[in-house]
Amino acid sequence: MITDMYDQAREDTESNLVGLSMILADQADRSLQALEIVQEAVIGDIARTKVATSSEYAAVASRHDLHEALKARVAALPQVNAVTIVDHTGRLLNFSRFWPIPNVNIADRDYFKALASDSKLQRFISQPVQNRGDGAWTIYIARKVTAHDGTFLGLVLGAIELGYFERLYRQIAPSDDAVVSVFRNDGMLLVRHPYREDVIGKILPTTGAALIAQKSPKGGVMRNVSPVDDQERIIATKALAGYPLILSISRTTKACLAPFRRQALAVGSAIALLLVCIGALFLLFLRGASADRRIASAEERARSERDLRAHYERFGVALDNMVQGLCLFDADERLVILNERFATLYAIPDHLRQPGTRAEDLRRFVLAKHRDAGGGWDEVLTPPLPKLPSDTASVVHMADDRDVSVLRVLLPDGGWISTHEDITERRRSESRLRFLARHDVLTQLPNRLHFEELVELELAATADRAEDVALLCLDLDGFKQVNDLFGHPAGDRLLVEVARRLKELVGSRGAVARLGGDEFAVLATDLAATGHAAARAQAIIDAISAPYADGELRYCVSCSVGIALFARDGHTYEALLSASDMALVRAKKESKGTYRFFEAEMDKAAFERQRLALHLRAAIGTDQLELHYQPQFRVASDRVCGFEALLRWTHPTRGAIPPAEFIPLAEETGVILPLGEWVLREACREAASWASPLGIAVNLSIAQLQQADLCDVVGAVLDETGLKADRLEIEVTESLFLNGSVRAQQMLRNLKALGVRISMDDFGTGYSSLATLEAFPFDKIKIERSFVWQIDVTSKGGAIVRAILSLGESLEIPVIAEGVETEGQLTFLRQHGCAEIQGYLRGKPQPIAFYRSLVDNDCDLKVA
Repeated sequence: MITDMYDQAREDTESNLVGLSMILADQADRSLQALEIVQEAVIGDIARTKVATSSEYAAVASRHDLHEALKARVAALPQVNAVTIVDHTGRLLNFSRFWPIPNVNIADRDYFKALASDSKLQRFISQPVQNRGDGAWTIYIARKVTAHDGTFLGLVLGAIELGYFERLYRQIAPSDDAVVSVFRNDGMLLVRHPYREDVIGKILPTTGAALIAQKSPKGGVMRNVSPVDDQERIIATKALAGYPLILSISRTTKACLAPFRRQALAVGSAIALLLVCIGALFLLFLRGASADRRIASAEERARSERDLRAHYERFGVALDNMVQGLCLFDADERLVILNERFATLYAIPDHLRQPGTRAEDLRRFVLAKHRDAGGGWDEVLTPPLPKLPSDTASVVHMADDRDVSVLRVLLPDGGWISTHEDITERRRSESRLRFLARHDVLTQLPNRLHFEELVELELAATADRAEDVALLCLDLDGFKQVNDLFGHPAGDRLLVEVARRLKELVGSRGAVARLGGDEFAVLATDLAATGHAAARAQAIIDAISAPYADGELRYCVSCSVGIALFARDGHTYEALLSASDMALVRAKKESKGTYRFFEAEMDKAAFERQRLALHLRAAIGTDQLELHYQPQFRVASDRVCGFEALLRWTHPTRGAIPPAEFIPLAEETGVILPLGEWVLREACREAASWASPLGIAVNLSIAQLQQADLCDVVGAVLDETGLKADRLEIEVTESLFLNGSVRAQQMLRNLKALGVRISMDDFGTGYSSLATLEAFPFDKIKIERSFVWQIDVTSKGGAIVRAILSLGESLEIPVIAEGVETEGQLTFLRQHGCAEIQGYLRGKPQPIAFYRSLVDNDCDLKVA
């Protein structure tokens, strides 16, 4: 009897632990699957962009809209700490928790090293580590991102806080002596309740979970002495279906067999008393022993019932707070457990929630409401087939437009567990991520990647039909003024309206996309039916040029259009886009608000300009570039007061290239930034070496003045060369105040605060000179050479120069005249109070060696 009692107690304990381990393993599996769904979506979106290099991957992965999408998805997953996108060097490109992205490198982490070094390894579960942000113990599920040729580009990294599982197991532990743990397949302990910090992250080869895994990788049950608390335990394990993890739940053998020991003790005591009183009191002893057994049995049953009620209360709290709805049926298809989430999901009435309810009654109730909604409803609340994999889930669509994932697991005793999870928000988030990856967020138009796909498909179809197709690139004229005058929100609304007008113009097979900023592209089809490409371009210009109403605001913008024809101008999307973009540049240059077709000469000219730009960039810091210096003289004393630094370029094959040719090219291509910094540094270095403290004037472009760190660059150059700030004169044209931003004008004020002098160059050629002089405290005005040349030639020329000199005198701003070439011009300027002159009369632009006597001795120039 005692042996049977012992076997029954052990079997009951093992059965309970096995059932609970399966439930908890399924819950852990789904929690990790939720993270990997997000990772799969991100990797899939990156793969669709067809990135081939690390730089292309970094550009796609570091977008702000992707950060917002990651942030929204992580917010719906309480177990996920963060999702991070990493490049091939370990640097963070995107991070769901912060924007801008912190400068963090994870190349030292075990998962990064493993995935970077093993080309076959695609997924890695890390050792538990303390999160560098908040110190929480975390495991990382890392997924590799590769190019189509297998090149390692980086990782999509998900962080799972171990504290989430520990808090969950704290609620559902069936007893105080129970231990719920999660191990990696190699025996590393990741999660334990009750929590023991000294063993987290350690490989424990003698634990029950490790020993069971050696014999049966899918799980099992055994007795073993725990190396953590040195107690003998009954352990049940279950391997997670999709991950190299093992869930283990155990109870101490002492606690599990305590009821048996109490019963055995009672029986043994009764037998001992029976042996003592076996004689005369035999009958009385039998009655007493029987009564004792009944009392002990009743007490034990009462105690067991109390323990069982407490266990089910704790278990019920955990079940009712699970994300998934859960129901458990026995081999007779009778309900055993149904949690609150399941009842809420399907609005199950109370009389169908009671244990013992037939599965068919529940299924009939659910089908009555949702049979016509869509999905595999016939499989809901029916036992799974014996050969069906335990991790195969089906999705059903409910009548209220929700999606539910249903997973059924067959139990060894013939019963089954069914879990139901509402995945509506997950699917909507995935759909939104897919949309954002292929569309512009503001206008909802296709972005570059999606537009390329649409064009390639249409070109392939057009090639078979021999139809005319045109790719039109268009750019808004005057959009910057809308932003500057009415603010960026008004500019955004304008872009949305432009997108709406363009969509109304394209045909059923046509397409329109926003390429970036105020640049759009249109694929024009059915040209034979609706007119030529020119007519389509004019229709677009007319539609965009129509007035816009934005509340009380009224404004107009136009657009310029470049046209490329298939297959005359190219057979691929890249060729057509390049051709139409070159045609757009020509249209904007010749006359805004019009269209131009691509011509072969444009391609050749663009190639030559691009090659010249590359040569110019390569020439920086070489002897191809040098500075010439033209002296400036005070009229009253006829003594040199400074020099203007002028850049000259001698190409190795083309010879000397005029500044009027390469300076605009540098400004268009961005080469002006490194080129301008080189000129500034060389001019200051040269001036600092002069014995005479003469001034040095350097021209700055609008692009340089829009650099955020220009003041830092100028300050660093002055410190490096040792030139005093008041000897440096920055020359800017008044076009800065016509077309430049408020930021550029503020930059001038910051430069003036450093002690640098500011001069207005080419004064009189713009349209806002007087307002500009009033708005900014210039140190000098330079009269444009075209006015100086007209002195003694036309009366108007002399009148204009006199007016500028009089204006400078009234405002107490010194005036310098450039382009002085005759004594007559000098005499006129001296008579009317000009402060300084510059021109061939006193010195041509030459290498500084020609003026060494001036900079070393501060003497007059005797020979021009």
